Amino acid sequence: MAATATAFASFVLLLSLTQYPVEAHTWIDCIDTDRSKVYDQSASYIFGGAGGNGFCDGYGAGYPGRGDTNIGTEFTYKMLQNEVEAGTAVCETVDADTYTNTDWRTRLSVAAGETVYFAYLPNGHIVKDKKAIGTQHGIYWTGEVGTSLTSTLEMTADNLLDGYTLDFDDGNCGESVDSEGNPGGRAGDGKPCIGSFVIPTGTAEGIYSFVWYWTFWLDNVSSYSEAGSAAQVGSGSIAIEIEVQVPFAGQNPMSTSSASDLEESEVIEDAGSAAATTESSFAASMTNGQHWLVLICALAVGAQQ
Repeated sequence: MAATATAFASFVLLLSLTQYPVEAHTWIDCIDTDRSKVYDQSASYIFGGAGGNGFCDGYGAGYPGRGDTNIGTEFTYKMLQNEVEAGTAVCETVDADTYTNTDWRTRLSVAAGETVYFAYLPNGHIVKDKKAIGTQHGIYWTGEVGTSLTSTLEMTADNLLDGYTLDFDDGNCGESVDSEGNPGGRAGDGKPCIGSFVIPTGTAEGIYSFVWYWTFWLDNVSSYSEAGSAAQVGSGSIAIEIEVQVPFAGQNPMSTSSASDLEESEVIEDAGSAAATTESSFAASMTNGQHWLVLICALAVGAQQ
């Protein structure tokens, strides 16, 4: 079998939920190397229900699709703030066959040097409550084959893939109207925020683990309220795995060849996890004075052939 390299990306979201009723959620719905599919054609997977399953080339581990009405509650892993700050595991496990037990939920395959795009809806945190404006997210990794970040204390600048974090607000996404019914001045409903990252050109063959980490802290909870509505204090994301294929000699790492053009590598999945935030169900688990954290990530171990 031709030599390839695999890499698995595990995405994690850290956020704070207060004692207020919660109606907050976001997760990664689509992962692809074609930005036009992720953004321009977003209605196909956001509003398509089960019919949108398989539209994107990549999905999060365990992603149930938009046809599942419980998508928000099925993807949740909650942790207390003090546990995260003290240092705790960043991952929980899901079934090892998450990418083989359906005919549409696939792991994205890319070449080293290729840009990966992912989409998440702002869900009111930019146009309506505006609390996500200025918050940051980033891609973290160890940079070494066969290793992974396992603790929340490892979410540091030294482990950033690109060396910097990005704004949760991409400058474009946001609902059609704000909380008072005024024009939102953004792309409108159904248009997601877009994030991206690049597996560095020259990355050696092997298996890598990545973490997408978004910090959403609210230090002044008392100021967080909208007239006539419950405060929205959180959002969510979803874990993914990505197979990175090192180009053969002479192959352009930025080519648009599909994964089917390359010989398939044998992969043994060992562990993974995926989660997205619950919506109103969070309210039942809130305790006055507590800050809850939702931690979402995935790890996978593969076999290189």
